[in-house]
Amino acid sequence: MNRAMILGLAHDFTGEPAFRQGVVDSLDYLLGRNPLDQSYVSGWGERPMRHPHHRFWAAGSGPGWPEPPAGALSGGPNNTAMSDEIARPMRGHCAPLACWADHIDAYALNEVAINWNAPLVWVAAFVDPDPVPAEAQTASAAQ
Repeated sequence: MNRAMILGLAHDFTGEPAFRQGVVDSLDYLLGRNPLDQSYVSGWGERPMRHPHHRFWAAGSGPGWPEPPAGALSGGPNNTAMSDEIARPMRGHCAPLACWADHIDAYALNEVAINWNAPLVWVAAFVDPDPVPAEAQTASAAQ
């Protein structure tokens, strides 16, 4: 998403449509248009991420723990930093962009962190063609 932000800024500076399309393509990838047909965002897409490595949204570790809220982005596939017990056996056995597991213990693959989620918010706002909700427009017009 950091690279998508750079593409968004490039679009803003130049007006070049290809840069905006790059941002849209990046978001599409996260939401399921990828080799695993997997959305890495909780609550979004046909197959959303459900069991992130997270201290609070830990439903994957047992009953009674909360599910992740919709909109949390996981780290996604990684074929280089395969350091946890879930990822280590996958090392060298999957194609690039295809090493991923929706497992609470897969911190190398499925951690939710601010450094991924903040850029996701920026990118989602960038691709929104109408950032003002219709209800707010109606309320403003009525005043």
